[in-house]
Amino acid sequence: MTALLTDNLPLLAGAPNGIKKLRELILELAVRGKLVPQDVSDEPASELLKRIAKEKARLVAEGKIKKQKQLADISAEGKPFELPVGWEWARLGDISKQVTDGEHLTPPRTADKSKIPLVTAKNVRDGYMDYAATDFVERSVAEKCWERCHPEQGDIMMVSVGATLGRLTVIPTNKEMVIVRSVTLIKPLVASADYLALALKSPGVQRSIWMGVKQSAQPCLYLSQSTQLMLSIPPVAEQNRIVAKVDELMALCDRLEAQQIGAESAHAQLVQALLGSLTQAADAKDFSASWQRLAEHFHTLFTTESSISAFKQTLLQLAVMGKLVPQDPNDKPASELLKRIAEEKARLAAQNHRRQAKEMINSHDAEINMPEGWTLSTIGEVTVCRDGERVPVSRAEREGRAKAYDYYGASGVIDKIDNYLFDKPLLLVGEDGANLINRSTPIAFMARGKYWVNNHAHVLDGLSESLLLYVCLYLNSIDLKPYVTGTAQPKMNQAKMNGIPLLLPPEAEQYRIVTKLNQLMAICDQLKARLTQARQINEQLATALVEQAVADDSRQIPNTSNRKVAITLLAAEITHQLHGQRTFGQRKLQKVIYLAEHTAKLGAIQGSYLRNVAGPHDRQLMDQAEGGMHAQQWYERIERDTVGHAYRPLAKAGQHRQAYESTWSAAERATIEQVIALMRGWDTDRCEMTVTLYAAWNDFILEGHPVTDEAIVAEVMHRWNDAKLRFTRAEWLAVLAEMKKHSLLTPSGFGKRTIGGTLTLPGFE
Repeated sequence: MTALLTDNLPLLAGAPNGIKKLRELILELAVRGKLVPQDVSDEPASELLKRIAKEKARLVAEGKIKKQKQLADISAEGKPFELPVGWEWARLGDISKQVTDGEHLTPPRTADKSKIPLVTAKNVRDGYMDYAATDFVERSVAEKCWERCHPEQGDIMMVSVGATLGRLTVIPTNKEMVIVRSVTLIKPLVASADYLALALKSPGVQRSIWMGVKQSAQPCLYLSQSTQLMLSIPPVAEQNRIVAKVDELMALCDRLEAQQIGAESAHAQLVQALLGSLTQAADAKDFSASWQRLAEHFHTLFTTESSISAFKQTLLQLAVMGKLVPQDPNDKPASELLKRIAEEKARLAAQNHRRQAKEMINSHDAEINMPEGWTLSTIGEVTVCRDGERVPVSRAEREGRAKAYDYYGASGVIDKIDNYLFDKPLLLVGEDGANLINRSTPIAFMARGKYWVNNHAHVLDGLSESLLLYVCLYLNSIDLKPYVTGTAQPKMNQAKMNGIPLLLPPEAEQYRIVTKLNQLMAICDQLKARLTQARQINEQLATALVEQAVADDSRQIPNTSNRKVAITLLAAEITHQLHGQRTFGQRKLQKVIYLAEHTAKLGAIQGSYLRNVAGPHDRQLMDQAEGGMHAQQWYERIERDTVGHAYRPLAKAGQHRQAYESTWSAAERATIEQVIALMRGWDTDRCEMTVTLYAAWNDFILEGHPVTDEAIVAEVMHRWNDAKLRFTRAEWLAVLAEMKKHSLLTPSGFGKRTIGGTLTLPGFE
């Protein structure tokens, strides 16, 4: 099992929370006897337990410890898993000299830091003691506390109260200390306190700890529950081997974690530098060179959510700098648009007998370098802003205002306020689209449909929806925090928002910018979706490996717990071996998958194949296969220069192999290999004809129909799809004759019947 663990470290570490799960897996394997080999010459743990029982009896007789209550016997049904030969189950109370807690009443403290530290739950860390922010007690107080609970080197301290319940460490030195009620002290009698500590840290025991928690003001594990904890005890010699192996593997996890953090930091810096080169480009030539560098490494740069978010923000910045779409000298300049906006605002003000909003131009920004045809304005100059309605707070206020504003519902929920009910696309500036709680972290977004807005958002109206869309992306491209005022209740008031400088392009260019940005943002969203899919696949693969590692050796582990994972891995192996072949493309990949599934009897694939033009074909299966390979950065589908599609290796091509070999058995892999080797040199038509005949033959077996060459060929030519008539009857019979020379190509009735065909086909769907 250790080999399985180490061989798949990259996969396990790369899964979500992978290194944390890897540490848990190491501990779980350790306490199941699957981390190091057993040695038949080791003294069995039963002898150790006998010595512990004698030692406890001696200590009780000498009055050094109290006689404990008899703990519950461990029944066969209560054992979580089967132990290796020579191991035993034992309860914590039976293998410890003492299990107690610290002082229930906090002893009097002193400010003298030279005195005895008073240790609480916050000082007990995972594997070490943290004496920062520790109180102290006088020696006389400590000596009184030690009469009942005296922590010593080699003892185990475990948090028994609070959110960190179950966290523990072995006391490394004879440093004097006093503990309080939130810490349980365990004085072990087993040979290795370190083994007992790792057993207590194992996932199964930690689950038992939390299952036994008594809920009060905060989680609490009582001593009576601690002593009942059930632990697997190996022979003494094996305890030492396990501790050494766990230390070795945990050190490896530390290195993996450090490498991961370093790689993430370096990756973030590289992304930032390359994106920065776009926004800081001096001219068109410099910008083109920077974009080319980015494009060449796109698939290795944007592999995290943070990098994609940074890319989206850069796109916004490029948009408002005039670098996202080309300028058109035929466009009417933005100054003409400003005149129209001013005229429209004046007309509305006169019509509604309202004062025009005070314009706030920031003159110090007048020297900003802008593209030809652009102009400098402000948010207040190009839009009309007002706040939403304040939500009534008290019931009396709600009831009083309900008469004037037509509220409904005794709960005070606002159904309609005429002056603040909108049914046109408007730009809102607030926290989010759901509740608009706070203007301290403002974002801009377009709202459509019928909605009510409270006074935690600014409502912006404009000359056109395209103008509002541009203002929206502009506001999201800049840092709005400088326009937020106040500390007790931060907000961005109207005056501040109206004064925000705005780089305004011509109206036609606004439309081009918004259109292009929407296209690019959709691509970014697709990238994020693929990352999510990749994480899910990684997690599923890691879970399958963990299950395989901790399962009993006598049990056969299911090959995969997820169909998408199985499809992706099978497609990746086939593509890995055949992508360099001139004849290999999308149609051939589908046929090799079908034949591999049916000849190797891969129950996890569960293809649902249609009798379509190039069938048998499962579109959903192919989408999952191609999407999974692309998400994992293994292979991507590309269009050929002539016709059809091929597959191009990506940054992590070939890195599926470990997961593939762990997912499929040796026999299954051997059959898959035979299929790939057989079909390697076939052209696409040969693949299609062979697999179509195989499918029709397999359907006959599933339905119990008589099987003859004539019946199979007739089924293919007349009850499948008219496209199959492009091959003659003689050609079909020739391929069928070749199939009979290979035992691999004789169907067994495995899988599902193909779907569809002509209306005369029995079972037509």
